Amino acid sequence: MRTQQYSKIEALVAKYKTLASDTDMVKEAEKRIDSDPNFFAPDLNDLARVNFGEQLLGRVYSLKAGNSANSEVLKHYSLSTSCYIKGLLTDVEEQYLVDQFDEFVDYAFDHFNLSIDLSWTFDSISEWSSLSSYLLENKSGKVFVPNSNKGREFVGLNNCELTVGAEFTDAAIRSLACGFSVDKYEFLNDDTQLLSGLDDGQFDAVIASICNQNDEIQDSFNALFRVVKDGGDLLLCVAKEVALSKGTAEIRNQIIQSRTLQEVIQLPSGNILLHIVKKPHDTIVMCDASALTLRSNDKVIDIDAFIKEVEMANQPERDDNPIMRRYSYEKVNEHVLLPQYYLSFPESGTPMEALVSIAKEMILTDECHTDDKVVTVNHLSNVFTKGAFKVADLASPKLDRLRRYYKVSGPAVIMAVSDQNIAIGYTTEDKSFLVPRNLYALLPKEGIGVRYLACMLFDESVRSQLTKLVYGKGMSARLAYHWTDLILAEEHPATEQQKLVQDAILRDYAEQEDYVALQEKGFKHAIRLRKHALSQNISSFDSMFRTLEHCMKEHKGCLNSSDQLSPVSPMTVADAMSILHSDLEVICERVAHLTDEQDWGACEAIEPQQFIENFEAQHNNLGFRFDHLWEDFETNCFAKDVFDKQTGKLLFHEGESMNTAWFPKKALLQVFENIVSNAREHGFTDKSRQDYVVQSSWTTDGLNMLIKISNNGTPLPADVNAGLVLEYGYTTALNQRGHGGIGGGEISEIMHKFGGDVTVISTPENKFTVTYVLTLPLTSLY
Repeated sequence: MRTQQYSKIEALVAKYKTLASDTDMVKEAEKRIDSDPNFFAPDLNDLARVNFGEQLLGRVYSLKAGNSANSEVLKHYSLSTSCYIKGLLTDVEEQYLVDQFDEFVDYAFDHFNLSIDLSWTFDSISEWSSLSSYLLENKSGKVFVPNSNKGREFVGLNNCELTVGAEFTDAAIRSLACGFSVDKYEFLNDDTQLLSGLDDGQFDAVIASICNQNDEIQDSFNALFRVVKDGGDLLLCVAKEVALSKGTAEIRNQIIQSRTLQEVIQLPSGNILLHIVKKPHDTIVMCDASALTLRSNDKVIDIDAFIKEVEMANQPERDDNPIMRRYSYEKVNEHVLLPQYYLSFPESGTPMEALVSIAKEMILTDECHTDDKVVTVNHLSNVFTKGAFKVADLASPKLDRLRRYYKVSGPAVIMAVSDQNIAIGYTTEDKSFLVPRNLYALLPKEGIGVRYLACMLFDESVRSQLTKLVYGKGMSARLAYHWTDLILAEEHPATEQQKLVQDAILRDYAEQEDYVALQEKGFKHAIRLRKHALSQNISSFDSMFRTLEHCMKEHKGCLNSSDQLSPVSPMTVADAMSILHSDLEVICERVAHLTDEQDWGACEAIEPQQFIENFEAQHNNLGFRFDHLWEDFETNCFAKDVFDKQTGKLLFHEGESMNTAWFPKKALLQVFENIVSNAREHGFTDKSRQDYVVQSSWTTDGLNMLIKISNNGTPLPADVNAGLVLEYGYTTALNQRGHGGIGGGEISEIMHKFGGDVTVISTPENKFTVTYVLTLPLTSLY
């Protein structure tokens, strides 16, 4: 909340930055370095390199701390404080920042671009740091933070003695604002035991995150658990994998058997926050806080919304859709510590274990034959009637590289999973084929038809359960250990199974008919708009042509390219001919769209980073900046040949892409051009702004590639639904090459035509106000 103190702090910071950047010393430093990158003079280089915010923070900290200043903080900010330009703020203004030190620190950590102290052992806790003091009930005592989030995790605690590892300097500054003492813990690379410098039971509370570890997670957990005293608290954030995978069963078993787990909170990222108290409990609280995020930052928990949900947890209106509930330990399944499982999964039904068996027989490429067939993710669908495949139509395995396959004999259902959706394929043929190990091969048990099984997987309840039990991303997405025991379905007698299959077929056809009718309605609307735009182009063309005819008569039928069209117009014959050629191209382009004659070409493997970088290079003079969310050294290709550790055989060739989309390149290029054109025409409207950006990123979800294209322009009008942007004819902007914009409706049509999708997200409160999310099918690595 903006207070009078906050506003004055903001004004003083702006004053210092403005005056500092305008000093002759800073201007000279920047000028010399810009003109000669090899120029070096210590005083000038330091002035140009040091952040003005860090200068001010270092100065105010030194004044506030005085003789009790922490030596590590003084060392860290020594260069900044030495570059501080005295006299730009008055003594009274500096003293105001000292007197309001706690609020100044809040502002500084939210707005200054400060250096980061990386920790390879423990992760930052930025997503949930606001929950710490609430979960720890504002208690006091000795607290250990292996990797601090600028001290936000201990704000609200009482009278703490802090020990901090990574990000110590900023935590020490925050501790001064909170009135806490703080010590630094040094992580040693040659430690024979993690946290060996800390005694058993040394701390009343530990606040940590180990989401990015895999191989050493058990050792990390044991070390953190060891340094907490009996009755003390461990707030530990872990990846969803810890809650679900076979490899972390020992951790789950340990905290469940000892009954030390008090609360489990599912976070927006999917990570799991475990509140462990080292004493036995009779009950455990499960909380799904995945939707409780700040509006300004959807990656951070909103503590006010969280507390409100806690207060409402026992209200009757929460019975049907609870996000928080207490369970006895007898109700806890040791295979899964996932709040969504307990809060939203059905309490009755038939476990999938009773309906299917999972193929487990694995073979290597060496054991395959050239006439074998392999099913890939591209043969699967999220529509039941499109999931059937014939074994003869499948691809042949690539025998030049090592791959591991399940050997499957049909009839069978093949399933791919992500945390957003599932895709299936099924065959009724009694034939053998291969299934890559990142897919699931389900063999129906006696009395269960393969098509009925496929229908069952598409049941909304079963699909929802499956997606919630997924951990990992991309090709590594997996279902929870023992998932067939956890998924419950409604089983039907054999006499009803065929009827359910027929119902599913009719439902698919009805949905397809509705979709086609909607597309036809939109297409007719678009045709009218296209005809109107085309008539304008033809009218313009006709007018220019008549002007040329008149000019020809005036010149007795003999024209030179340099002749002016009229005495009052500077336009020449050559100019007019150029315009006519350009108009004719536009007319041809619009006729092609009008008559649906556009040839987008065949689908091909598209490597996203190279595609986006090429697009940016070809459109770099449009008056705004392109940006993408990967560094120059990041690559989506293998830097060298990759060999299997067990066999030593080749897995991937050097230069081979790790993730590619399956889409026509020409069609995707047109989609990009239209999105960028819309941003330029409708978003980048303030001509005084010089900071417009189109930002791109990509990821995978196991089934699809997701490409996001955002811009920081004018938000969509408040009364416009973002989905309208994808309706036919909503936009008629021209792209920068003079072609007719294909419109959001046709973007949607193109994406759907080749198995993809597109959504538009409006976030007017964020820096990037409009985001297009393109969903494209992944190319299978098999």
